[in-house]
Amino acid sequence: LGKFGLTPLLAAVYVGALQNIFSKSAKYSLFDPCKEMAYIPLDEETKVKGKAAIDVVCNPLGKSGGALIQQFMILTFGSLANSTPYLGGVLLVIVLSWLAAARSLDSQFSSLAKEDIQREKALKAASKTPEVVTFKDDLIAKKVEELKGNGSAIADVLTKGSALKPSSAADSSSGASHPHAE
Repeated sequence: LGKFGLTPLLAAVYVGALQNIFSKSAKYSLFDPCKEMAYIPLDEETKVKGKAAIDVVCNPLGKSGGALIQQFMILTFGSLANSTPYLGGVLLVIVLSWLAAARSLDSQFSSLAKEDIQREKALKAASKTPEVVTFKDDLIAKKVEELKGNGSAIADVLTKGSALKPSSAADSSSGASHPHAE
């Protein structure tokens, strides 16, 4: 360190600054986008509730839990230096659990993404064949006839100048259009 003109304190400051820069850049460029991607396949209600639970409960609980573990170890073993091997063990368990959770999330995300792709393909296939609905066989036609029998003005509006005018079988087979009254 002396050859570079650094004191141990200045070297520690530089190493700490570099560690903070790299950890924050990794957090903002890798971790946060991946965390947000986990919400993509969820429906709106689950997405909102899950995000609220993570941001309001789990993040603060994780930070305070880490501090609590570290304080407990320091109090138990007398110093940070004495508790370091045990903190390393706890860190290893947490990292392994984190990797298992990420693997589980990947399998769940992949299956939901495949379902979404299949659903989209089915919707595209269904939209290619237009469905023609005839008014004659519909319940609405029956309701209009009932309203006509009651002398309702709604039935007149529905049958006189609208696209809901009931068609006869002869007209629909010949392709003739109905002239609008008035």
